[in-house]
Amino acid sequence: MVLQDDGSADGMPDLRIEYRDGRTAYGEITQDLDEAYAALGSEVLKRQFQMAAPTLGRVWWVTLAATARVGRLERSLPPILEKLDASGDTFEIAVFDQRLEQHRNVDVRLLAAAGVVRLASRSIRAAETPVIHIAAHGIGGPAELDWAFFGDYLASFVRDERRLDVRRKLATTGSDERHAFIGFSFSTPWPAWHALDEGYSELPTEPPHLPREITHLWVWAYPLGRCIAWFPDLGWFAPRSRWATQ
Repeated sequence: MVLQDDGSADGMPDLRIEYRDGRTAYGEITQDLDEAYAALGSEVLKRQFQMAAPTLGRVWWVTLAATARVGRLERSLPPILEKLDASGDTFEIAVFDQRLEQHRNVDVRLLAAAGVVRLASRSIRAAETPVIHIAAHGIGGPAELDWAFFGDYLASFVRDERRLDVRRKLATTGSDERHAFIGFSFSTPWPAWHALDEGYSELPTEPPHLPREITHLWVWAYPLGRCIAWFPDLGWFAPRSRWATQ
């Protein structure tokens, strides 16, 4: 396998796969990642997942939606959290779905409007410095497999207009093998993402609905999860336990 797309030519597929018998296949890599979510993750990582807040009397955990503007919240969060502490709204017992936009406290509703989706806190411990821990909002849902949703979402993803460049690059190769490598992320809908959880060994029950430009498919969950693949002659399989060359 050769990583060949160096930007020197338009329409060049990302990968070239050279078989020993002389056949050549090509592959394109794409990721299901919302741009706003990626920008939020970058801002959170730049601050090493926390904001300094020396005036607070508690340690706080604040979860942010993709709509949040981290720079603005860095200035507005400490005084608002101080007010929440004074009012007794400390969220020391935190539930998963808090519906902050419906909270009785207007300051909580202000935070919700600014992109805060979850709050939690605890008292300061001895010799501990107050801090606000921040994280990007992930996804969640029932711990169950839904292959019907997985298949429908995958079909819509590969046929979406935003993947037109992927399909065009593969089609122009003229190869009999045209692989699409798709990475699911935390911004992928939960049932599709969860199907690739490491705790499962099951595989989809139906073949994928692929556009004609794509003949082979690889799907993995990034950064945590497993990879599964579909080949016309093999069906669905887990590459880690069954090499595609076997």
